[in-house]
Amino acid sequence: MTRKEFDEIFSSNINNKTQSEDSEVLEIYSHMLQTEHLEDYWWEYHGENYLMSMIEKFSENIFEKIRQDIPNWTGYQIELFAQTLVSNDLRDYKINERIELYLDLFEIPKSDCDLYNIFYYRAYMNLELADKTLLIRLAEKLNYKSIDDLLADV
Repeated sequence: MTRKEFDEIFSSNINNKTQSEDSEVLEIYSHMLQTEHLEDYWWEYHGENYLMSMIEKFSENIFEKIRQDIPNWTGYQIELFAQTLVSNDLRDYKINERIELYLDLFEIPKSDCDLYNIFYYRAYMNLELADKTLLIRLAEKLNYKSIDDLLADV
């Protein structure tokens, strides 16, 4: 999807906050704009898996492309994306990249996005595959006493 095609469809959508010109990011974001109004149940059982399967099919640096644009997104869109990062059926897919991006989300000031509870209540990923340094950072950010406590919770 080109930026021009994206703008033709979503230019009047008040939730459209992306600044990206990248076709893969625009495709992900267009899916979010089309489905963000659906109930949490839909996102929990369908949306997260669908969005992550889209990401899996894109280029190797898709998380970096998203990282560049996500500060422009609404708090709710960031929340939906955070849920996608930690809770989907692709438990083993790019664990380190997903944790790094999840940690980066804490640096984006969006008051209506609770990244702590998203992880506590939604995390479903194979953290055993993660780099120990990332696990230490994640445990500290989420106020776990140790990596073992973090791993026991997921």
